Amino acid sequence: MSTTILVVDDDQEIIDILKLLLNLEKYNVITASNGITGLSLAREYNPDLIILDLNLPDIDGQQICKIIRGEQEVPILILSARDNVSDKVVCLEYGADDYLTKPFENIELIARVKAILRRVEKPAAVQEDSDGQASVFHHLTIDRANRQVFIKNDKISLTPKEYDILLYFIEKAGQVLSRDTIVSDIWGKNSIYSWSRSLDVHIKNLRQKVEINPKNPDIIKTVSGVGYKIKK
Repeated sequence: MSTTILVVDDDQEIIDILKLLLNLEKYNVITASNGITGLSLAREYNPDLIILDLNLPDIDGQQICKIIRGEQEVPILILSARDNVSDKVVCLEYGADDYLTKPFENIELIARVKAILRRVEKPAAVQEDSDGQASVFHHLTIDRANRQVFIKNDKISLTPKEYDILLYFIEKAGQVLSRDTIVSDIWGKNSIYSWSRSLDVHIKNLRQKVEINPKNPDIIKTVSGVGYKIKK
């Protein structure tokens, strides 16, 4: 089954460029030039990835990001001319998985798209190893085969990035991990994803979902001046 990517941007030239680039990679592309149409297509097609502009004529892209994240777990890549930190932080807090500013290099855009899609794939080895069984970590139940996390019988709605970070932390339980180490291990040593503040935002969001008391986290601990440690 082909991978479907939804592009939401009001600049027809950008849409044409993205459609050409993504089609060359054999992705199925659907497009929208405004937020209302974008939301409708997201609900109708349930795409594998959404590339979302912020400066849309009807609804600000940040609000669209928030709405989509409340309804779906689809990964969202923000593609915007806005390059200030506040916009990046807001988008990440609303559930975006990555943020790329315009103008962009074609090769970087495709690299980010592929990296996001790789992270949300369900590896066959994981499915086989799990054999349908869920593992328990503190008060969390992790179903690796379906990339789902539960507290008691309630499913937690994690973004793909949040799930990857949580699983990584569980596998590294008890170790003190620097921010650089986390980014390198999750995104690669030559990662294009170098904005370290975004890691802190993702972890803040993750704590809100998995900690009993997010203001006094019991599982994901901050190690001052270094990074993070997860309780065994």
